Amino acid sequence: MTQILLHPGFHKTGTSSIQHFLWLNRAVLAPYAAPVLLRHLKPVVRMACRFSRYNNPIDLIDIVAAMDTAMAQAAPRAGQDIIVSCEGLLGHLPGWPGVDSYAAAPTLITYFAGYFQDRYPDAQLSVVLTTRDAASWLFSAYRHHLRGQRMTLSAADFAATYVGAGNLDSDVNAISVALGGVPVQSLNLSAMRDHPLGPGGAICKLLDLPAKVTAKLSPVGAGNAGPEEALWQQFLDLNRSDLDDRAVQAAKTELAQATDLGGWRRN
Repeated sequence: MTQILLHPGFHKTGTSSIQHFLWLNRAVLAPYAAPVLLRHLKPVVRMACRFSRYNNPIDLIDIVAAMDTAMAQAAPRAGQDIIVSCEGLLGHLPGWPGVDSYAAAPTLITYFAGYFQDRYPDAQLSVVLTTRDAASWLFSAYRHHLRGQRMTLSAADFAATYVGAGNLDSDVNAISVALGGVPVQSLNLSAMRDHPLGPGGAICKLLDLPAKVTAKLSPVGAGNAGPEEALWQQFLDLNRSDLDDRAVQAAKTELAQATDLGGWRRN
């Protein structure tokens, strides 16, 4: 029976590492599984992000057609399992303007689970949610927003403001309730890092791949620890400056390039 693993995040829980692993190993996985990633899902993610900001069901009216297009581009073959990995399916990372939690996640995942149940009625669908402890998640989300938008909060103020969003176990429970009988599995980032192949290997383990296939999978390496704290202070100073948005973005891009920031390793 075909298995479908729907991995929508959460953000900042090793998702980029997992997706890089799946793409790097796609040829090895091809006889058994096909990855469906952001490169296929960009229009879908735009809809999900808008819904997470405005909670307007109209924003999801074309999501089935967009998913059909995405699956046609990914082109899984008959007999392949399907691994859908994209944290954008949950909408924006909390902390983005207008988004203070994962309140939209149960609705969004219900839509996507329903899509796969309708399009692949004979497949076995399960949802995989990756998590991490609240403190490190909040700090990782904060650093992401310092780089990606004009966040002016201190790390302490961000953590105090979005403390509820860091309780990912609560969100796992809410999604599980919304999905009813669809199996939901939760994997913590610290445990996934202990897998010999890292977080991507931990996800692939759920497919019960033959040992000869697992032996051919290539790790993507450990994520960098991140640049020193001084760089994040520079981002914060720029965000709080009187420079216009374009100048701030240009300065942050230059800093990021100088320190090799912004690659898939950052989670």
